[in-house]
Amino acid sequence: MIAASERAAHEAGLAAGLAVALDGFDTTAAPGPVAAVPSAWAAEDAEVLPHHVAAAEGISFVRCAAPGTAPEQELVALAAGLAAVRLGATRRLTRHAVEHLTHRTSGGEPTIRKQLVLGTLADLLTAVEAIRAQLRVVAPTVATVGDVHDRITALDWEAAKLLGASGFLVESPARSAHVSQLVANCWVVREAAR
Repeated sequence: MIAASERAAHEAGLAAGLAVALDGFDTTAAPGPVAAVPSAWAAEDAEVLPHHVAAAEGISFVRCAAPGTAPEQELVALAAGLAAVRLGATRRLTRHAVEHLTHRTSGGEPTIRKQLVLGTLADLLTAVEAIRAQLRVVAPTVATVGDVHDRITALDWEAAKLLGASGFLVESPARSAHVSQLVANCWVVREAAR
C-alpha cells in the first residue's frame, strides 16, 4: 500500500493518493472531528467545511460522525500510508520545480544549473529517499509516523521555495504542500493527543 499510495500521488496528485491510502478505511472514524477525504468521496448530506485551496486539489474536509473510534494501530498504519501519499506529492512538486527552474534564467544560464539550487534539489531528493526507507523498514508507531510527517512538511516548504514567489500563490502547484499538511493534521495521531 505504501508504494501504491506514493505512486498515485506522484502521478495523479494528492487526492488520487489519498483515495488509495483511505481505501477500505471508515473515514467517519478519523482521530479528530474532521476528516480529509477526496472530494468525490464526500457524501451529499455530509457537512463539508469550505476550503477553496483544498477544493482546488480535490480534497474536502468533512465533519466526522464518530471521531476517535478507530483503533490506534489502524490510525498509525493509515498515517504511514498517508506519509507515502505526501512523499508522492512532494516528488510531484519537486518535478514541477525542476521544470520551472529549467525555463528560468539567472546570470545568462538556466537557474537549474546554479549550485545552491542543485544542492537544494539534492537535499530534497536524498531526504525523500531516507523517508521512504524509514517507512519501509521501521515499524510504524505514533512517534515515528509523526516524525515522518513533520519532515515531509519541512521538505514541502523547501520545494515550494524553489518556485520563488509563484510557489506561494493559490494557483501554484505548491498549494499541494499546504493542503498536504492540512490532510496530515486530520489523520495523524500525535503523542500529546493520546
